[in-house]
Amino acid sequence: MNSSERIEIKPQISIGLPVYNAELFIHKKIKSLLEQTFTDFELIISDNGSTDSTSLICEEYAKKDKRIKYIKQEKNMGAVWNYNLVLKEAKCDYFLWVAADDILSPKFIEKNINILETKDNVICSVSRMKMFGKMTDYLEFSPNDSLFTQLLKRIKRNFAHMDSYPASGPYEKKVREFLKKCRHNQAFYGVYRTKQLQQCNATLESFLGSDTTFVLNLLRYGDLHVIDEVMMYTYDGGISRSGLIAVASHMNRNILGIVFPFYPFTAWCFKHLGVKNFVKNIDFFIEINLVGAISLVIDLIRLFRNKIRNF
Repeated sequence: MNSSERIEIKPQISIGLPVYNAELFIHKKIKSLLEQTFTDFELIISDNGSTDSTSLICEEYAKKDKRIKYIKQEKNMGAVWNYNLVLKEAKCDYFLWVAADDILSPKFIEKNINILETKDNVICSVSRMKMFGKMTDYLEFSPNDSLFTQLLKRIKRNFAHMDSYPASGPYEKKVREFLKKCRHNQAFYGVYRTKQLQQCNATLESFLGSDTTFVLNLLRYGDLHVIDEVMMYTYDGGISRSGLIAVASHMNRNILGIVFPFYPFTAWCFKHLGVKNFVKNIDFFIEINLVGAISLVIDLIRLFRNKIRNF
């Protein structure tokens, strides 16, 4: 067989790493991926026009390891665009999104691929997770907290608590199970079957909760499995911890979506889950929209208090 007839052997899993100005975390992140016990992977890094040293760090790693494919965008195209790009570039049997500021234990990929290899009914496998960072420490109650601060912490703890939760069985049952835990569910960062992603033309959309709708769509094709072991550590900083107004402004990008943060998400569910599934979960949609409105008011009060203090 001559060189032109050689069959290219592709890795088993594509890891998509979208980054933007991640110099504080990117060393540790890439290191945790290169230290995985499962080594047959390609790492696709898409740098979304970083203005710090992220590009230099990524380029240095790419020179040292041929498994790394580094893509540099000339300008910031938005987080959703960047997440979709690394998925589009994936060519392997399995796919995993990773965030720049999260850390994976060495056996994360190996154990999740083993689940997919042995359980045909599973579309996505992920581990339990644990949060770390200043926000997690701040949300611990203190005797000196005012009533308003205690209320604010309770609301933030309700939204900030994250873990991974399974969903299995008939689609209606999976929808119910997933929606009940979706505000705290980190299943989005699990290992997927790429073929199923392609079958349902899986892409993220730009609205608050689009990661949840992404998984809801995929659950039509299989179950969500959670390994009962903490192997993912999620940083509690970033835009998602900066308040609902900031998150809604960043993700929804229109007045209606800012005033009613979960309206675009609710509209998607009504359109794609079907009337029967939507009605069966109407209590969830009422609750999440009420919580969104209350959280928005709390954010406005907090911003007003800060302006008064700085006046």
